[in-house]
Amino acid sequence: MKYLITLFLTASSFMFSEEVLYAEGDTFEAKKYEAVALYFYKADAIRLNTARDFSFSLNDFLNYASIDTRDIYKIRKGDTFKITKSFRNGDVFQVFLESTRSKREKYFVLSEDLKNSFLTRVTENS
Repeated sequence: MKYLITLFLTASSFMFSEEVLYAEGDTFEAKKYEAVALYFYKADAIRLNTARDFSFSLNDFLNYASIDTRDIYKIRKGDTFKITKSFRNGDVFQVFLESTRSKREKYFVLSEDLKNSFLTRVTENS
């Protein structure tokens, strides 16, 4: 009986959960200062994503996934960026930042960070 109840509870959570898929060309706008961090290097984003997936201990996380703060750009309110490429089955995206405050245009972002409530997906009406 316990197994049957567990099966019903997990099945209902899978049926009602929605997975958000992001595609190339999606545009996002920040509604709050420092809503999301963008990474200069793809390797930094991949290492951080791997460390989050495997739930390293704090010491292992700091040794494996530490990123220099000079290699991170914090999105500011009003900044928009567009997804240009997908890596690692949609876990990491290359984005084109449309901001005059930054010297670079190409950055990398994690798909988990795109679920931030302070980001809105911009829809283009034709």
